[in-house]
Amino acid sequence: MLKWITIALLLAGNGLFFVNQTQANQVLKNQLTANQEIDSQLQENINVVYLNPGAVDESFWLNVDNVMRASAQAQGINLAIHHANRDRIRMLSQAVEVASQISLPNYLIMVNDKEVAKKVLQIFYRKPVYIVFMINDIEHETRLELLKDPHWQQYLLPAVIEDNYYIGRASAAELTEFFSTQPAHVVAVAGDKVRATSLQRTQAMEGYFNIHLDIVLEQVVYADWQKDKAYEQTQVLLNRFPGVDGIWTGNDEMAVGVVKALKETHRKPGEDVKISTVNPSNLSYELLKKGEVNSVGGGSFLLGGVVPLNITQHQQTGRFDLCLDEHFYRQLNIDSPLFSMIVEGQWHQIYQQEIAAICQVNE
Repeated sequence: MLKWITIALLLAGNGLFFVNQTQANQVLKNQLTANQEIDSQLQENINVVYLNPGAVDESFWLNVDNVMRASAQAQGINLAIHHANRDRIRMLSQAVEVASQISLPNYLIMVNDKEVAKKVLQIFYRKPVYIVFMINDIEHETRLELLKDPHWQQYLLPAVIEDNYYIGRASAAELTEFFSTQPAHVVAVAGDKVRATSLQRTQAMEGYFNIHLDIVLEQVVYADWQKDKAYEQTQVLLNRFPGVDGIWTGNDEMAVGVVKALKETHRKPGEDVKISTVNPSNLSYELLKKGEVNSVGGGSFLLGGVVPLNITQHQQTGRFDLCLDEHFYRQLNIDSPLFSMIVEGQWHQIYQQEIAAICQVNE
């Protein structure tokens, strides 16, 4: 009875009158439903554009797309993804197109690929769009300089990146576990000489091998993340270093090219020559299953799911700091749950188990 009187007083204070408890309960139910609809509408009104520097059929960037979509759907965020197909001019054109729209997005997610960041920031200067860099950030000095400007103090948000030096060291260490001869002779097929992600991982890999006296790093080549270029580069390396014991590769696409080149020289990849790679995907799963690569590490693509979580937090609290110090990279084997979920396309489960649970987000 006391609860009934309390409810009655609260509703009467809001100008709502009723004749019985049933009517009061219905009014309360209607108010709760209305509030939930308002909250849902507010969340649905968060519009986000992601400028993906890669192609839709590149395994890593496809993983990023898929986990970002799953996270955005869980947060009720409207997400639009544009692919630049590794074309710097195309990405800049996409940025201009987005900035020219009558209805601007609330947030723009982008990767500082091939140093396009400065021009994109110029395009969005003075526009009420929050900018989030993911995977590849702008240079630290550039960020500090930008944050002296009141506009960027408000609209340039923290970057969502991994420790690429850690990934480089860890992936190199994984390869050394498979050598039975000392010293082991190694070559490396890295990504490129431009992106910070590639440079930092490669530098850390070189540093790890160089301080271990039982490893001889013969040469590092760059294949721009592509299997065809990796195939060509590996042919040259195998002619130059026929007794090589191991090959470190910067991603799964390049590992495919390396494996092809080894087979053509009648050497068994994974047996005669040990191979490590980065990025769990259908490609690397098949290579690992066949025993053609010995080690697969990865997890950086999960950052794509972390960004929508932070966008929601930013909308609700003004903070943007969920899981920014988390290491998502790990070594995977054929039975790893993450590998299985990727192969089976279970992106919502990946979001729930690998992102929401780790970042302690209550769904």
